[in-house]
Amino acid sequence: MMRLHRVVLIATFAVGACTTETITYIHDRAPFNAPPDATAGFLGYFTVSTKQTTCGNCHVGHQADWATTKHADAWDDLQASDHAVASCSGCHTVSEKGNSTGHAAGYNAVANAGYHDVQCESCHGAGYTHVQNPEVLANRPLASIHVDTGLANGCGGCHTGIHTPFVDQWIQSAHGSGPGYASAAANASCAPCHEGKAALLTKFGVKTNYVELSDTTHQRIVCVVCHDPHGTAGYEGQLRASISTPTVDNLCIKCHSRTGSPPWPVATTSASRGPHGAQGLLVIGQNVGWIPPNFTYDTSQIVSSHGTAANPRLCATCHVAFTTVTDKATGAFQLENVGHLFEAIPCTDVNGIPVPGTCAQAQQDFSGCVSSGCHPSRSSAVSSYNANIATINGLLDQIWTDVNANGIIDSTPDTGLMPQLVARSMRPGATRADSLPLRFDTTVTTVAKGTLFNAALAATDSRAYFLAGRVYGKSWAAHASSGNGVHNPFLLQALLTASIAAVHSTYSLAPPANVDLRIRATPPPGLKVSVR
Repeated sequence: MMRLHRVVLIATFAVGACTTETITYIHDRAPFNAPPDATAGFLGYFTVSTKQTTCGNCHVGHQADWATTKHADAWDDLQASDHAVASCSGCHTVSEKGNSTGHAAGYNAVANAGYHDVQCESCHGAGYTHVQNPEVLANRPLASIHVDTGLANGCGGCHTGIHTPFVDQWIQSAHGSGPGYASAAANASCAPCHEGKAALLTKFGVKTNYVELSDTTHQRIVCVVCHDPHGTAGYEGQLRASISTPTVDNLCIKCHSRTGSPPWPVATTSASRGPHGAQGLLVIGQNVGWIPPNFTYDTSQIVSSHGTAANPRLCATCHVAFTTVTDKATGAFQLENVGHLFEAIPCTDVNGIPVPGTCAQAQQDFSGCVSSGCHPSRSSAVSSYNANIATINGLLDQIWTDVNANGIIDSTPDTGLMPQLVARSMRPGATRADSLPLRFDTTVTTVAKGTLFNAALAATDSRAYFLAGRVYGKSWAAHASSGNGVHNPFLLQALLTASIAAVHSTYSLAPPANVDLRIRATPPPGLKVSVR
């Protein structure tokens, strides 16, 4: 597969009247050049003019894919910009950035054009030893997928700081430092969506080798889970899958779609009874929610406006919103928000820079809603957002209002339909049948259980007590999925309304009293998030 560059000279001599002799001279060019930086051993380009990397002489598939990426034009893009200075060169060339050299190397040591652009060795490290004897496995320059701030290796070697703070934002996100990461990564059933190596294999079929593949350490949902370093044709940002496809093959929905609807196939005490990562299913309106009896919702409205052709980037429109933050006083550039907090409406600091955490609505950034073209202004987006939360919270409170804020469905003083069912099961002379509607140690999908499932599916931040609980001694849990209702407000409201009607008719319950329609910005203090 090596490219051998040959110069052929053919000479023909006449000998007598009928004899000729052809002499062929062949000059072979070696498959790799001497490295300009001999100390580090970076090979760089084999042919600068065609951007043929030395590695690509053998790894022709990766060469072809890489040539289509922004990395292949990194040097020219820098020169064409209005901010090309010497300090930028290290991230736009083959250098010690992104690999384990540990000292100035490549272009930063020898400013040779052969090192222009972000080539293979930028991530894999020097290839000189490998090309001299490729059959020696120990000579393989493997790349690392591990990412963190302050690391010279991997994506963090360049994609940090004010200019491109991808890793800085990622490490603060749920992908980079999600709650419960350690336990989820170690659980075989959770790992495909919570551990980087498992996600690469199970979600994308990646079997290529890398530094961490053979060790026992867990990786977070690192950059290469979503981005292919070698590049893939047709997807922006070197993504591994489409972000615009409204199916479970969508990049985000591959994981954010684990459990969107009952029934419960087995009786168990595990805490996985409710919806689990159903965000994507809600957005595209597929296989989501418990469908109440006589559900007559207009199926033409089942897809949220956020899941239609009017929003071609689907989840990424809001969760990976790109904005430029400038100093409010001077107008000077401060930071490029690259959207890798993955917060749809992130909090901002005093300078307007997105930060993780909770905050008052006045400090939240709704720019994704406006820049998408869906909402004409911030005030319009905020108004729609608040109206939707109020509607859903009013329906949730009819199902259960946690009056004493203890996170438990109490017969009193709590109000709503679920407390009435609990009271019925506790009254004198009650039978086992009275407790069955909310028993999660059975495989029966009851109207009460289906209603509670839909309530968990629609739960807003201010009704977080739906997220986990203990029902009649058995554990029950769910992961927040509704995005405060915006992932599919039409479907959620229809599911809750029909569920409430089904509970009334099935169990002959009186209308709920003392419904609390107030919107709380945060869960009640002392919330234990459990149900009895």
